[in-house]
Order: sequence, then structure tokens, then C-alpha cells
Amino acid sequence: QPNTYKHQQTILFTFQNATMSSSSASASTSSSSSSSSDDDSIMSTEKTHRSPTTQTAESSEKSNPSQMNKNDNPTKIKVQVTKNNPEYDPVVVSFPRGVPSSLADEGSSNSTANNDSISFMYSKLKASSSRGKRVIGLDASETCTYTATASGRGHDGRLTKLHVVVYDKKLNTWKVIPTAEKGTVFALDQAVVDYVPNVMDGGMGIGGGNAAGGGAMNASERVELLVESFGSKKKQKVMASRAANMVNINSVVGAGNVMMNSVQSQGEKISDGNKDAMVNDGKDSGALNANEVALMQARRALLPPFDDKADAPHKIYDAQQIAGPVVWKRCSQIVDKVFDKSQASNTDFVEDLLGKKDHVPQSMITLISSINPNKRGNSYRLKAAFFLFLVMRFHSRISKKDFITGNTVDDCVNFTKLPHEIGVRLFEIFTTRMEGGKENGYIASRQLKDKRLMYLLILYVIASDASKEMKVSSINQFCKDIKLDDKNAAMLLREAGFAVKKSGTGDWGCALNAPLKFPPPKRGKRS
Repeated sequence: QPNTYKHQQTILFTFQNATMSSSSASASTSSSSSSSSDDDSIMSTEKTHRSPTTQTAESSEKSNPSQMNKNDNPTKIKVQVTKNNPEYDPVVVSFPRGVPSSLADEGSSNSTANNDSISFMYSKLKASSSRGKRVIGLDASETCTYTATASGRGHDGRLTKLHVVVYDKKLNTWKVIPTAEKGTVFALDQAVVDYVPNVMDGGMGIGGGNAAGGGAMNASERVELLVESFGSKKKQKVMASRAANMVNINSVVGAGNVMMNSVQSQGEKISDGNKDAMVNDGKDSGALNANEVALMQARRALLPPFDDKADAPHKIYDAQQIAGPVVWKRCSQIVDKVFDKSQASNTDFVEDLLGKKDHVPQSMITLISSINPNKRGNSYRLKAAFFLFLVMRFHSRISKKDFITGNTVDDCVNFTKLPHEIGVRLFEIFTTRMEGGKENGYIASRQLKDKRLMYLLILYVIASDASKEMKVSSINQFCKDIKLDDKNAAMLLREAGFAVKKSGTGDWGCALNAPLKFPPPKRGKRS
């Protein structure tokens, strides 16, 4: 409101390691001397007003301190620090993709202000909880939306807090106002209403947009659409002739599904000698077997990242690669912070990290209790075990119905009660978004459920491996905690390249050997 506050300026400050209260004070200082109080909650400062001539000669003043002191005209400024008030604290937002043109036009002096160009709403993230806020903006034409959320954690440990300072030139006062949600900057994500981008394998198709058939369009399909819409009749005939001469790869004998189905159906009729000759010929010539390629792609989609050329068992599967750099960094921060706190207060490290033991799976209590955090080299195992604990929490939440409802991924992450970065990563790996139904959310198919169980078993072996041999004497208690049958767990581990055996006492143990060898594919029943 420039007409009302012409004599005021709004300044954005960050105070590091500063404790402020609602008290106020005024003081006068200069560049050569400063005054400080024993009470850190009272802050004072000074603003120096110079004439235009003095501001121009600033470089010469720095070289001659005596002349600078003569020209300075200090003015005492009174600093007022307000208390936190969630109902009236200012909300700080940012536009990572640039300020919208409608807001930019409002800020220009040659345009007429239109406060209805974009309307913003500030509300709770969940109606049943007081934590977490959401900012939603919608332009006047209802074309673009601007959304941002804050999880509203009790304490995030940041050293910098954001405040808004209002400078009153007439009264010579600074009013320091703490911003909402502990100084959170709401980064508004711009989206177009009713626009659904086609995302394939985590990336946009060529040009993005809504392709016919629900898939991303390639370059040739876009050229065809352009010619149909704007091309001449001659060009359209050329494109139609080109499309008529195109051959589907699946219709060619020896390629596509025809070849794979033919090999599978004739596998029983080929003699052993011919099979050996075909295998040896393929190895000698270096040609790739289509079945082996398809099988390896299926394994890559089901298993965690692995190195099939590793020369040691502990190098085949890596918990840090499974988690990803962002999730691993977040887990490391939590584990290090809890460890330092438990050392300082002399409390139980396991309970501080996992919570009350009554609500923690017994296998996780046994596992983390067996890891000495003070021993060198155990930091990796400890962080892998904590990441496993978070995946188990996600598994217990989604395994009840195999889906979680929510308008956004933030809503689903809040339901799982996981750190935001970790929750987003787990939804990305183990679920797919529900589309076309009455409810929004994320669902886990049968294949994704097996993938989640495979990740859990491999992470448990990694965290339990103290000798870097990837061996575990018993997985029975862990399978009981994740409600997985022992025989099904053994089958999944064998598919991941593990050797699984059952002891005389009924314990299922597993071990991984290098180089990695997968079991042969199972042949389906002959119809």
C-alpha cells in the first residue's frame, strides 16, 4: 500500500545465532567505536544519512578517516522486536521460475495496480493438525496456480532465522518482525491448470505436452501432426505414403516378440547338441541373446543398483547408491545429530534414534544395538540400518491397503511420518501415481511390492554385515517383523544372487558370493 506507507521501507534480514525478544532499545554508534549490552536480546544500530555529494565521495572518505567523521551525520534509530504471533506473522514467498508478469506489471510506475490479478490463500497443511502450512495462489484467469508447503517441524536446527524489518523514516524506528513458520521461505511452484505433462522414466518426452494415447511423442510424430495441421496437400500425401511403408518390428520374423515367442515355444524341440552349438556360437561371435537382454532389464527394474563385475561381495550392493545422494545425506545428518546428543546427555542411543522400544521392530533393536557407533568403520552400517528402519516404516504404512491417498505427494509423505526428502524418494521407487479414479494418491502393484521386499532384505544383509562378506546367519525375526513368509524371502534372495540355506534349527541364512551369478530363468508350464 504505497499511498499509506510512503515514509516506510521494508528490509529483509537474517540474524545468525541471535536471540531477540520483544524489548526495544536505541543507541548511537560510529564506524570507529561500538557499544554493546550484556543482554543479547536487546539490539541497537545506527543509520547514517549523507547528502548526495557525500555519497559520491565515499571512496575518498574511506581513504581519509578524519574527513569521514566530520561529514557523518548519525541518527539514532530505535529497534523494536515483536514476539512470534502465528496469526499475524508475515509470510515470505519466492518465485523460483521468475515473478509472474501480472505482478511485475503491478510494480511498475506506469501501470495501474490491480490487486485481483493473483489471489493467494494461506491455510493449514492438514485440517487435523496445527503444524504445517500451505500457500496457494491463483491468477484472475484461473490459468496458473502457485503452490508451496511447509512441513512445520517443531525444531529444524537452522542457524539463520528470517525476519522482516520495517523502517519508519519519520519516527526513526526499526520494527523487526519474525516471519511465519520459523522463517520458512515458501518457494511457489507454478503449474498450469488441467495440464498433465507426460513423464516417462523420470524425464519429460521430447517437447513435453499431452500426446495422443497417453505416451510421450517422438520427433517423427510431432512432424506428422504439424504437417497434418499446417502442411500442403502434397506434403500430407508424402507423409501418408511414408506411414504406409513403415514396418512394425514385431511383425518381422527374427525380431521383437515374434522371435522371443518362437524361441520359447520351440525350446523343447531343439536337441541338446543344437542348443550347445547355438550358445557357443553366440559367445564366440559376441552377439547378444535377446532373451538374456530382456531378462537382465527385468532384473535391473526389480533389484537395487548392483555391480555384476565386482570382485568382492560387499561391492555388489551399496546402501548409499540404493538411498541416493539426497536421502543418504539426510540420514547421515539425523544419525550424527542423535549420536552427539546421546553422548552429551548420556542417554540410550538406540532409543533416541528409533523412538520408544515398545513401538520398534525387535530385529531393528537387535541390529542397531549390535553396532558400536564409536568403532571406526561402523558409521556406514549405522546409517544403512537407519535407512532400513525408515523403509520398514514406509512398508508398514503402505502394506495395509497397497495404496495411500492424498492430493499431493506431500500429503502422502505426511501420512507416512517420514522426513520429506526420504518419503519422496520412497514413493518414487515403490509406487505409481493413481490416475483416472475418484481418489488421488499412490498405489503399489504386485511387482512394486516384490521390489520393496527385495530392497528390505538386501538392506538388512548390508546393515548386518560386519565382516564385509555379506552373510547373515538368520533372517527369521526380520521376516516376521515385515510379515513375509520365510520361503518367499528365500526365493527373493535367490533372485538377487544370494545363496540361501535352512539350518537344522529352522533358521534361514544367506550369503552373497562374487562374481555375482543369478539363477537361470524359470520355465513356465507347457500348455
